Amino acid sequence: MKPAQRSKTAEAVAAVRAVHLLYDRPVVFEDPFAIHLTSSSWRLIAKSRLLHWLVARTMLRGFRPVHAQFLARARYAEEKLENAVGRGIDQYVILGAGLDSFALRRRDLATKLRVYELDHPATQLVKRGRLERRGVALPENLELIPVDFEREALADALARSSYHRERRGFFSLLGTVQYVPRDAVIGTLRSLAQVAAAGSELVLTYNIPLNLVDASDRPAVERVLRFAARRGEPFVSFFDPEAFPAEVCTLGYELLENCSPREQERRYFAGRTDDLRPLSSAYAAHFRVRGD
Repeated sequence: MKPAQRSKTAEAVAAVRAVHLLYDRPVVFEDPFAIHLTSSSWRLIAKSRLLHWLVARTMLRGFRPVHAQFLARARYAEEKLENAVGRGIDQYVILGAGLDSFALRRRDLATKLRVYELDHPATQLVKRGRLERRGVALPENLELIPVDFEREALADALARSSYHRERRGFFSLLGTVQYVPRDAVIGTLRSLAQVAAAGSELVLTYNIPLNLVDASDRPAVERVLRFAARRGEPFVSFFDPEAFPAEVCTLGYELLENCSPREQERRYFAGRTDDLRPLSSAYAAHFRVRGD
């Protein structure tokens, strides 16, 4: 991403969450703030049933499986977070937060959980502006921390915040690693293991190489790759679902779960009568920081 350019992917994710809540049933992931966080053009489309049908269900129909991925990864991460809070974790760090709305939606956790959103300053500026225009105040338990993951270590970014290194935290890295060079991904995960207290947890999503994607899904995945490249946010990192978790474990983690796309479909989309199903190209992995 260019220094002054906000994330187009973050715009798309907010738009997907907004239209999902308005038109899809049953709801996989409920985000009533997404409509406030997306752009004015997407709000117009989302609020008009006709425009939504023309754009989302006709022009962009081929991207419905990607929409399902957005929803599944968010629900998976927040389910794991909910369990972690129940175990006493009181810090949540969202890496590449984009236009995330967790702190806005879960004000019931404001006294139990401090939330840290790390992302590019241009994206954070857009987020602040949109919420201000809609009259939505940032929760007091939320800190926005500007960072460029390719140039700054996670430990240095968190050092500029109120994050307590001696306490356990929960970290999420969703829909981000495919846009970051492999060395930077590994560097970020290594830095996280060094800054996080033993027992801290991490949920991340990653994309697998095209040759490992189900043959029936490859045309759709290729379409997504071309679309992302044309928008200036190409996928640059892909990981083997067997080798990558093992590699992450060498950095100071233990693997709790490597959730496949088909398992995500079974958990969150079973019994649906519409076309909302995830592609077989993105895994969600859950790790714990070791104490050694």
